[in-house]
Amino acid sequence: MDTYYWLFLIIFLPDHGHTAKISPSNKRLSLLWKSFNCAPNPDHVARHKCFILDNDKSIVSSEFDYLHGISQLNATFKLFLPRPPFKEYHKMIDLNVDVCQFSKGLYGHKFISVIVKALGSKASLQLKCPRPKGLYSYTNISVAEHLPAFLPETDFKLEVNFLTPVVYLVNASLHGELYDPAKKRG
Repeated sequence: MDTYYWLFLIIFLPDHGHTAKISPSNKRLSLLWKSFNCAPNPDHVARHKCFILDNDKSIVSSEFDYLHGISQLNATFKLFLPRPPFKEYHKMIDLNVDVCQFSKGLYGHKFISVIVKALGSKASLQLKCPRPKGLYSYTNISVAEHLPAFLPETDFKLEVNFLTPVVYLVNASLHGELYDPAKKRG
């Protein structure tokens, strides 16, 4: 089923953007984060930080101080792409995932596996359940190096919500752009 999402994007959205040309120096598109906003639930998160690293704008980091322990954690991921000729964004992917299963390697979706790979070697520790109250850091997350090379150049929006069965913990929204760096230089 995962493959059908990508095939849909490639086949039915040909005018969406120009397909990435693979240059010898850079075999994939680059990612530029334009914004990263987090809205935590103040009853469950004491303080937080969500930011884009300034050096190249392709890496994000976040930090959350949970006031309560969490026994079960879910996440929703929604990907929005603009549909030409209008700039209106349309939802292309909508997933609901049991985050506690990540630490067991049971993510089972290509989109989610990109996120788990971006978290790096600490992914299983960062996503383990149950989670006691305390500070959780997710630093230097670089999704770009794990994206397939055939994706089109495009702007996109991503909404990520972390929630328990009873309450939301954090709502995050990101706005980014996939682009061919060879075209940007010229």
